[in-house]
Amino acid sequence: MLGLAAGNEKTEAVLKQQLKKLLGDFLEIQSCALDMDPDPDCLSRADMIVFSSDSVRREWESFPERRHPHTITGIRTIDPEAITDLLQLPAGKVLLVNEDRQSISETAESMYQLGLTHLTPVPVETGRLYYPGIQTAVTPGEAALCPTSVPHILDIGVRPFSMKTLLDIVDFFQLPLAAPISERYLQTIVGLQRSLLEKEEQTKNLSAHYHELLDQVDDAILAVDHSGVITAANEPMAAFCGMLEESILHQKASDILSGTPVGQFLLSDDVRRPSASRGEEFVLYKTRTASSGTIITVKSVETAFEVEETAKRAYQDGLRAQYTLDDIIARDPAMVQAKEAARRMAGSSYPVQIQGETGVGKELFAHAVHHNSPVWQGPFFAVNAGAMTESLLLSELFGYEEGTFTGAQKGGRRGLFELASGGTLFLDEIGDLSPSVQGQLLRVLQEGEIRRVGGSRNIPVDVRIITATNKVLKEEVDTGRFRADLFYRLQVLPLKVPPLRERKQDIPLLVEAFLPEGRSVDAEALKILTACHWPGNIRELKSCLAYAATLSSGVISPQDLPDTVSRAPDVSGLTTDDTDILHVLSDGKHKSLKQLEQDLPQLTLQQIRLRIHQLHEQGLVQKGRGRLGSQITQSGLKSVT
Repeated sequence: MLGLAAGNEKTEAVLKQQLKKLLGDFLEIQSCALDMDPDPDCLSRADMIVFSSDSVRREWESFPERRHPHTITGIRTIDPEAITDLLQLPAGKVLLVNEDRQSISETAESMYQLGLTHLTPVPVETGRLYYPGIQTAVTPGEAALCPTSVPHILDIGVRPFSMKTLLDIVDFFQLPLAAPISERYLQTIVGLQRSLLEKEEQTKNLSAHYHELLDQVDDAILAVDHSGVITAANEPMAAFCGMLEESILHQKASDILSGTPVGQFLLSDDVRRPSASRGEEFVLYKTRTASSGTIITVKSVETAFEVEETAKRAYQDGLRAQYTLDDIIARDPAMVQAKEAARRMAGSSYPVQIQGETGVGKELFAHAVHHNSPVWQGPFFAVNAGAMTESLLLSELFGYEEGTFTGAQKGGRRGLFELASGGTLFLDEIGDLSPSVQGQLLRVLQEGEIRRVGGSRNIPVDVRIITATNKVLKEEVDTGRFRADLFYRLQVLPLKVPPLRERKQDIPLLVEAFLPEGRSVDAEALKILTACHWPGNIRELKSCLAYAATLSSGVISPQDLPDTVSRAPDVSGLTTDDTDILHVLSDGKHKSLKQLEQDLPQLTLQQIRLRIHQLHEQGLVQKGRGRLGSQITQSGLKSVT
């Protein structure tokens, strides 16, 4: 049996746990704490007693009635788990606090042997209260003994037995277990080393991440710590100084930057200074922090001017969320349901795909979704994808690098994906994108990064995408005009905005909202407006009311309405334009949109397409695919005969 005698219960518990962990499979271990006034015979059956310190041994031996078998005084060391905390202490003096001089001496010796030479241990003195210049007290479990004048206390815990003491025990009991015991003892060290390696790897990854982020910033950035060592620098800064990034890091700024504008600015008291390099103007900024040291930022005057101008254009051109859901007039259940769906979708970060006919207010919904989203304080940019050439749209969306094409802006230009990062980008007429742009948009959605036109580096972006189209994208996918993989990426949250003909209850409210103050519509004119088919939807209604308000002298009556609106629908509920199409198709032949456009010159191609789609939904026309064209159905024939 192995006996353990310690000075107090806390030390007894820690040392007994250590002995049981390493030797408990081979030896019975009995222990006692002298401050609890144990029975003199508490360790009477022990073949060997190990004392926690010389003071405990002397106290034990002062009682002759206690049995004295083979005894040793254990050598104690610092708990490996406390080494990290000791390493993190700043260099200088530390106060060592324990209940006896020997323990203090052993702790200081252990610190020296473990290589903690950046710390200068100072032993605590009985009765002394003040230790000028010492900010930290280090104690192995005796925090109550630390002087109150020392502001910081590091408790490194009860010191365990050293490997030598453990091997002395193994040798006494003639256990052939030196190697296994050593391995068990080292398990703690291995665990600590593994933890340190994991933390080191995390630190490396974090450092690499920060450097990657710095390299994505157009501004040149340099950080110098309080000792004058460069701790961070990105590629633009290295280029500005005419050096390589790897040659700058961890160097003394005074050694390598003394002849550069950055080095001179670093030594000055200025916080802002203009500079020029290779014909380009810059502004240098300096920020001093208590923890990091000094941060230098170099901004291109031209780039800063461009950002400012872009922000001004964004404000002036309405490239921000101007409307909320409250701005969308809705009483009709179909529109109320669409608003509620938009409200719920706004809370997510998934792409929203708004589908609706021309003029129903798709962009209004896009503004409202952004305004109700978690990124409502971020930027909102809108672009009509169908109104630009492919090359212009690519440079608008993704930006370009300097020298990409003739007339390219010096220094390149950021695209809308970069400018909208942290906010929302609204792409209208998404169905008109070319295959090339579709592929690049898919990559942004998959990877969360873009590459400028003519550029070689990937730039991370975090943008909420909202798209809109008046086309039925599923049909575009079926015909091969739209990528299926992009369709399913954009179609995560589909939002259908009903056409005006399906929300008749809203027409009186819309008329009241669109008319100039003091103007009104009589009952007969309102009846006509409510019965109208409105292929141009809200946009057409607004134009109609503007026309009527201009021609009328007071209250708007039927004769003030445009001819296209005042033509009343026939008894079947179809407008005259609807019946015109049916009459053209009444010969039973298949006709393409091109042929119908020739036969119906009063209608645009878009109006014909919409009417064919609506008549198809009513079962009056069979809509053909591709060159086959459309054909009237039996129900359609009955409605015009």
